[in-house]
Amino acid sequence: MKNAILVGTLVLSFAIGGAAELSCKDPAATELLRELYVQLIPFPGTQTPYGIPISLWNVKRFTSWYNSITLAPQEAAIFKQALAELPVPPCGHVSILSCCRGGERELEKVCELVRSALGLAKWLIHVKHFSPAEVRSAVDQWLHFVFSSYYLSEALAARGIDPSSCGLPVVGVCVRGNYATGQGGCEVVSESRKKGGG
Repeated sequence: MKNAILVGTLVLSFAIGGAAELSCKDPAATELLRELYVQLIPFPGTQTPYGIPISLWNVKRFTSWYNSITLAPQEAAIFKQALAELPVPPCGHVSILSCCRGGERELEKVCELVRSALGLAKWLIHVKHFSPAEVRSAVDQWLHFVFSSYYLSEALAARGIDPSSCGLPVVGVCVRGNYATGQGGCEVVSESRKKGGG
């Protein structure tokens, strides 16, 4: 278990944007954060049901599938069924299908990760013929990996711990919302505001 926590600590340092270490102001919260990481976040190299180990190297590959795969109508129905109710924490918990529909340049990094998840879903349906439940599970695993800081932030907040005391984003910080309906989501919080600069 100690090795798993150490590996989790090293991986999280990379996954949440180069944080020097996995720690909180309160040592008890640090221990909880490490445990939550091991429970919630797939480590790089984790094997998947579709045969491609979890890795940030997959972002470009999955995004290319988003751009290149055109789903047939029956496949598009599976895509919608699988993902319509799958929320994305950085998008204010709107469906992944409604996230990143606008063209705001400041959101490009987040939206590239969202598109990578959608590309994975397209490939799983078009090439692997996964069921809606299998697609949803695989995409949810990928989202937990690429947006690990948001899932950890939520888990800490649910336990009454301020995520910002651990260097994680404030719960509710997200990209703009549901472009399909014009509702939902929340404002973008700039890096300077997250760090207390404004």
